[in-house]
Amino acid sequence: MQITHVDVQAYSLPPASPWEDATNRVGRLEFLVVELQTRSGLRGMGLSYTVDIGGTAMLSLARDYLANLVLGMDARDYERIWERLNRQSRRLGLGLNSMAIAAFDIAVWDLIGKSTGQPLHKLLGGARDSIPAYISEINLSAEDRVEDLVARIADYRDRGYGAVKIKVGKEDFAEDLERVARVREALGPSGRLFVDLNQKWSASEAIVKAPQLDAFNLGWIEEPLLYNDVPGHAALRRAIRTPIALGESLYSRHQVLEYLRADAVDIVQADVAFVGGITEWLKIAHLAQAFGRPVAPHFMMELSLHLLCGVPNAFMLENVIGGSLTELGLLEEPIAVVNGIGVPPDRPGHGIVLNKAALKPHELTGERARAAFMGGSK
Repeated sequence: MQITHVDVQAYSLPPASPWEDATNRVGRLEFLVVELQTRSGLRGMGLSYTVDIGGTAMLSLARDYLANLVLGMDARDYERIWERLNRQSRRLGLGLNSMAIAAFDIAVWDLIGKSTGQPLHKLLGGARDSIPAYISEINLSAEDRVEDLVARIADYRDRGYGAVKIKVGKEDFAEDLERVARVREALGPSGRLFVDLNQKWSASEAIVKAPQLDAFNLGWIEEPLLYNDVPGHAALRRAIRTPIALGESLYSRHQVLEYLRADAVDIVQADVAFVGGITEWLKIAHLAQAFGRPVAPHFMMELSLHLLCGVPNAFMLENVIGGSLTELGLLEEPIAVVNGIGVPPDRPGHGIVLNKAALKPHELTGERARAAFMGGSK
């Protein structure tokens, strides 16, 4: 299954609904799309993404440096391909290179699935046929009233969701407590509630504030501290009853291992695009399993469906409001969560079929990036 042709494109478009959390306002999602073709004509597609910044850099890295490295290689040799791309780009550090590698790696797995006639979740282990999902909100704007939030919770419940994640991290912690209390009440005793800080708190703030959330029986507190503060997360975990979830800001299994060794995380949220694709994500999932930790991957709903149905230590699927490829209108064949349950496509490969006509108007160029980027971090 020799790779004979590589096509690399990038696209930029806003979320389908406004995104704002405690530390960021998100204006654009930038997607990298890699298509690999084999000598027999079989095509596999992979994608990665950035939020607001770095899309043109990722495009240049993928197109100008990485694409030629996979030509002539056998797509079945996914470990060999991943190691070659990683070795040749490792001097960039962590982040940009792993995000670019992810698009190639996902395309490789798509080819393997198509060549064997198997859907991706079967290739990854076939641990289950479906996975419960939670609604993930990114709405912490000053204009969003508690009454608006509670009304949305009622809508999510009507759509069959029994689990919701909301953003917290207001300057006035009393506002956070009110939002959590009202949502907890709206969900009822059987509902699951998660909160996400997006790295808002300092370690000292967290020690004071987080214990006050224990009374709400939360499923987790997500990214309470800066992503690289392993000791801080370990100390916080010892101080509270609520589980800690993190991983979306980590880019390798080695970084995840630091948290696991320090007993600083309860739920591992590695993002398949950020860690370098499926090959590395699987290692992280198995590593988490060895430490008795479940996985709940960040974002990338359509791919995360397969990942979670492949491994035994899956927890829940994240369905981000305004962020799925389906909501963005980028799929020829929509993939949706129904009544709070996600079911992966049974088509060979990952089953994600991009609508190229819908993507075309959003093609990313340097000129468009310069015009759109205003800086989203608060």
